[in-house]
Amino acid sequence: MMSCFKSLRPANRIWSRLFLCQTRGYVERDPRAIKMGDLVFEPEYNRHMPDDGKTPFVNLNKMLNVVEADFDKESLKQFMQRKIDVNDIAEQRVDAKTKEKIGKDLAAAYVVVKSGGSIQFAGMDRWIEKKGSHIPLPNHNIPNLKLQVADLTGSSIRYEGLAFLEGTSIKMLILRDCQYIDDFCLSRLYKISNTLEFLDISGCTLVTDNGLAALCKLRNLKGLRINDLPNAGNKALIAAYLLDENPELNVLGVDLPLDHDKEMPETSPEESGQYSDSSTNSSNKPPT
Repeated sequence: MMSCFKSLRPANRIWSRLFLCQTRGYVERDPRAIKMGDLVFEPEYNRHMPDDGKTPFVNLNKMLNVVEADFDKESLKQFMQRKIDVNDIAEQRVDAKTKEKIGKDLAAAYVVVKSGGSIQFAGMDRWIEKKGSHIPLPNHNIPNLKLQVADLTGSSIRYEGLAFLEGTSIKMLILRDCQYIDDFCLSRLYKISNTLEFLDISGCTLVTDNGLAALCKLRNLKGLRINDLPNAGNKALIAAYLLDENPELNVLGVDLPLDHDKEMPETSPEESGQYSDSSTNSSNKPPT
């Protein structure tokens, strides 16, 4: 607020001098009153001021329109959305110092939980998620702590946020119903291709055929769920292409062409508990 008032002071000073010139009847620009390069000024409301092309008020309205703030409903909505975007991106970034202090896997777990998701570490049979404002994760490095599953269903994870996965041991990534996941996001997943084995992008409405085709770089992928992708019109053809590139892949949520008669499982690794400890039961799974 103070910066706003400070920025208005020069404008108010110029306006006062211009008004003084007008009341004294000057017809030419007073060099003491305004010195703004080639800009020519005119007030927004000049009903009581002459406009003869020689006074200091000519064309000031044009300048005011350049800096005029738009406070209609749609503009305010867009402004608030931009603020949310900036805050989300800032929350999803992990600096190198933090990674070095607590480890890449634990740093990634913090981002997932802060974003409203849940995680599971290797060898543990419970899901960890945010409880109110409390994040139940250690704040120091734990040797051999490996992030195995990250469930970001319905979260605001973005392209910039996916950088936290690089260098982790993640095997299963759930991005179901994430409104900001698009083709660029999927193209970034190649950086975790050495570990990722199951991916769920169901309900990511921004994903197109191009994004699905980019998943061919995930050579170790064993399971892929692609339900409810309205902007991917050729899912079956892309799925066939992915199977040609990776015969070990199981694609869920699409009817494959007749020449790909590979038997598909009825459940995903998430549902079958493939990546959970043998003692994990259904009550420990995150809500769907």
